[in-house]
Amino acid sequence: MIVNYQPGREKDLFYIDMVVNNIRLEINRYLWKISAQNLLEKHSKQVFAYTAMANDIESIGSHVLCISKLAAEKARRGIKFSDCGENELAEIIDLVSYNFDDTVSIIDDPNENKNMDVILREEEIDIKVKESRDNHLERFHKRLCDPEAGPIFVEILLHLERISDLCNNIAEYMCDIKER
Repeated sequence: MIVNYQPGREKDLFYIDMVVNNIRLEINRYLWKISAQNLLEKHSKQVFAYTAMANDIESIGSHVLCISKLAAEKARRGIKFSDCGENELAEIIDLVSYNFDDTVSIIDDPNENKNMDVILREEEIDIKVKESRDNHLERFHKRLCDPEAGPIFVEILLHLERISDLCNNIAEYMCDIKER
């Protein structure tokens, strides 16, 4: 939606986010009931991890919704990112997508190697986001980009970085659960 905004998709994402929020609430209620029992420490840590993962999944949805709102604003106002900015953004989106896909895979089948891939990619994303923000500042200073594009561009970068952070958290929780 960042590159090719589709108005109907924003509404779809909003409804999906509502469903995810409701599911998270129900999962946490259920886990709260379980945690009230006399559990072994190992099981208490697992319940905590599942609760944290449910919250992280909901947070990913919230960040996606924020990105869709920014994409809508970008489209509505006819804002264009510079070619350099578009390329940097596309590279970061690809990395975040790989982290998201690997995290979903780790939920299905916890795998320490994929977890390491997510961690390393997360570090790369952090670096690329910082570089991209710095590059944007330089383009802005040299008047090579639309001044209205900057706040949207930077905010999208920050949401993507946060999604990757949350994927990293989930992957690590799943590998921790597998070890217990």
